[in-house]
Amino acid sequence: MAPHEFKVVMIGAVAVGKSSIANRLQFQIFEEDYQPTIGAGYFPYKTSYKDEEVELQIWDTAGMERYKSLGSIYFRDAKGCIIVYDQASLESADAIQSWLKTFRATVKTPCYIIIAGNKDDLPNKIVPPEKIKSWCDENGFEFFLTSSKTGKNITEMFDALVKGVMQLNTMEAIQTSPNLAESNRNEKGCC
Repeated sequence: MAPHEFKVVMIGAVAVGKSSIANRLQFQIFEEDYQPTIGAGYFPYKTSYKDEEVELQIWDTAGMERYKSLGSIYFRDAKGCIIVYDQASLESADAIQSWLKTFRATVKTPCYIIIAGNKDDLPNKIVPPEKIKSWCDENGFEFFLTSSKTGKNITEMFDALVKGVMQLNTMEAIQTSPNLAESNRNEKGCC
């Protein structure tokens, strides 16, 4: 059986660590001197959920303001989204809602969203995680504190994303499948 394939995007301000999260997940490495993404990067991530193969098509988008308008190109048809902010940057945390608004302007279908507070290894964190977690709880988003440097919660976050996307996919399949009981009732039998 072919794997379930889902498009996933990672969005957020410049230098919050989206590419570093991608590198940690894909290659189990961390590079101190990573260059900002121009446009977007792409990589497939294969895993499983309940004995079913899943392939995430992960798009790592540029966070620079001049590339923000390109987002709609990369967001289209996404089933999952991780909005990343830097725990040492109030500006990046304040931009979460703006990124969400931009994303939702393009993606009108149900999508599983996670908010990730990256750089949890840094001592100079200034964004209170309780505030972000509370907002996530109010809006139905999962929340993770991550570190691409140490690997903290990277795999766990993507496991949660896979679970959420698979559950959304199951709900969509149920909602769009024909109601067999109803169609059987409407058919006229010969007897």
